[in-house]
Amino acid sequence: MSGARGGLAESVYEVFARKTRGEPLRHIGYIDAPGDELARVYAWKTYDEENWFEMCVVPRGAVIPVNRTDGPWAANRPGGKDGAG
Repeated sequence: MSGARGGLAESVYEVFARKTRGEPLRHIGYIDAPGDELARVYAWKTYDEENWFEMCVVPRGAVIPVNRTDGPWAANRPGGKDGAG
């Protein structure tokens, strides 16, 4: 990581959470962070208005869409936005 101002590249992280043990994880938003550890902190501080049982962050680039060719994860689909490949 660079110490120069503006030298830190930030990545987008999708935030998922559940309120109770048996509830499925649901997408609650996203944050920008320069790395995984700060993504965890930013997510917890940003979405702390609820009493979450569990919260997870996933780099947007790691989400692979299954049945959509549009939306924020479309570029991650094999073949890009057109779904070819």
